[in-house]
Parts: sequence; C-alpha cells; structure tokens
Amino acid sequence: MAVVELDDITKSYGTLKALDAVSLSIRSGEFFTLLGPSGCGKTTLLRTVAGFNRQDSGMIRVAGAEIDHLPAHRRDIGMVFQDYAVFPHMTVEGNVAFGLESRRCGRKEIAERVGRALELVRLTDLGARMPHQLSGGQQQRVGLARAMVINPQILLMDEPLSNLDAKLRIELREDIRDLQRSLGITTVYVTHDQEEALVVSDRICVMHAGEVHQIGTPWEIYKRPATLFVAGFVGAMNLLDPPPEAVVERIEARHGCRPEVVGIRPEDVALDVAEDAGGDDIFIEGMVDKISFAGPEALYFVSTADGATLQVQVHRPTADLLGRAGQSVRLRLSEAQLLPYDDRGRLIGADLS
Repeated sequence: MAVVELDDITKSYGTLKALDAVSLSIRSGEFFTLLGPSGCGKTTLLRTVAGFNRQDSGMIRVAGAEIDHLPAHRRDIGMVFQDYAVFPHMTVEGNVAFGLESRRCGRKEIAERVGRALELVRLTDLGARMPHQLSGGQQQRVGLARAMVINPQILLMDEPLSNLDAKLRIELREDIRDLQRSLGITTVYVTHDQEEALVVSDRICVMHAGEVHQIGTPWEIYKRPATLFVAGFVGAMNLLDPPPEAVVERIEARHGCRPEVVGIRPEDVALDVAEDAGGDDIFIEGMVDKISFAGPEALYFVSTADGATLQVQVHRPTADLLGRAGQSVRLRLSEAQLLPYDDRGRLIGADLS
C-alpha cells in the first residue's frame, strides 16, 4: 500500500490546458475515483501518474518517493485499460504471466502467482483459453489479474467497465470493489459514470476543464456539492435560478447573504396538499406537467408560477398519485436540504479551503 501525492500538476496541449495545477493526496489503501465528463482531464491525469504522459510542471510522489524521472515500466504501477488490452495470441495464463516473465521471475513462482491471481478474479478454470473464447467481462478480468499479479504499489483503472453492458457493469464493479478491499491496494479509478463512482469509491475527485472542483466522500459529493458544476453533474438536481422569494428569505436569514441559485434534490421535494404549512419547510404552488413511472418510484415534473420546473421523486407512488397529471399541487421543500450558491457558483457556508 502507498500514499500517492500530486503537487500542482499542469499539462497543456498547445493552447488547451488539460490539467491546471492539480493537487491531490490519495491515502494508502484508498479507492479514489476521478470523476467528470469527457475532456475534463481525468484520463490525462491518470496517464500522467502512470508515466504515459509527461506533465509540464508539478511533482508526483508514491510512498514518499518522486517518480517523475521514471519511465512507465519502472513505476511499480498496475494498469487496467478501457479496451481490455489483452494479447490475442496468448492464453489467459500467458497474459497474466507476462509481467512476471518480464521481471524474470522463476517458473514455479510465476505458476503460483498466476494461479492465485486467476482465483481472485474467478477465472481458475479458463487459464488455457484464448482471448477470443472469452466474453468481454472475462477479458476485463484477465486485464485485472495481469495488473494485480505483479503486486504493484498502486493500481490505476481507466474506465474499465465502459465497454460492458449494464448488467455486467454492475456485477464487475462489485467484484472490483470487493477485490480492492480484500487486497488493500491503493487504487485510482477513472469514470464518467456518477452512480458507479458513488458505489465504489472511498473518496471522489470531481473534475471539470482540467480543474478540481471537489474532493470528498460519496455522501459529501452528493449531499453537499461544493460548486454548481458538481451539483448539476452528480445526480439529478433542481436548480432554482432565480430562486423564489420565499426561498431567498430563508437563505438570507440563515446565512446573511443573498443566493444567486438554489439547488435541491428531487427526493427532498414532496407533493403536499395540506392546508397548514407548519414547521420550517417552504411551500410553493405548482402544476403537474407530466409523470414518469418507473415501478418503485415515479418522477413528477411540476411547473411553478415563476416559470421554473421542478422534479419531484415519489417512492412507492399510488394509483391516485399517478393520475394527477394536469392537476394543481403544493410542493413542500425541505429547508434543511436547500443548497444555496453565490455569484461564483460556490456553495454558501461550505468550507472549500
């Protein structure tokens, strides 16, 4: 296990700044995810750590040692790629053994370590098969075994599930997380899939346009998004821009400043028909435009008098509720769940140091 430290990593391609003074500290044994849309810099950062790219400035340390001067093959890093990257002319065992053979390990040691690696990824009975005889998920398990068998200090994974179908992605992401926990290996994982990041990560770094917008636990990223970009990118979010006066008054009373935009998650808005508002919640009148039913839950799209459209997530909707399209409703907003943002798009009251 090893701590990974990145200090002011900058990388440009011509006039495009792919990484803008990125600094991170990844804990030993942590599952750390780089999350963001295409072009945000997450893969560039991962490949820079791996040694496939060279940063323009900044420093990378692994277990306290600088590795910037080392070529990729000497950085003691395991890498799992998006496109499986298995050797088509080698058997499963041959693919997994490749890194050990390159390190001139003995035959007995290679056989033992390959056997253990294939057992970990549940491919023990497939060692003699060729890659074309495997499914996509099995090929990715080969890539995972090959990366782990060399016992690297850190494991880097570049969108390893993006080429798999939805059901297989869910299965393999759970296997990867369980395997990482059992081995305790420091892992840096790249994905653009928000749900995937929330499920597998100890901490998440949300990136946009080469910059770090927020680093935090999945709970912190989802419940307290530090910037408007994070709020809009991770999960569904209602953004009130401008916010209703009743909402502004509550925010001003609590924080002493006026918000430019206020966010609230769909699950924190409720359909309410009671006459008595009560408590600290905020009530807004609206009209149900449409309802999307998805079995255990339904998503209501409600337009308000000031022209906003709010999404309301209802769990276990009844037949009566599903028949309310076109009807007037009162929305109850949980004041405690309101997320106010200032004119710079930063969460008011948050410690963003």
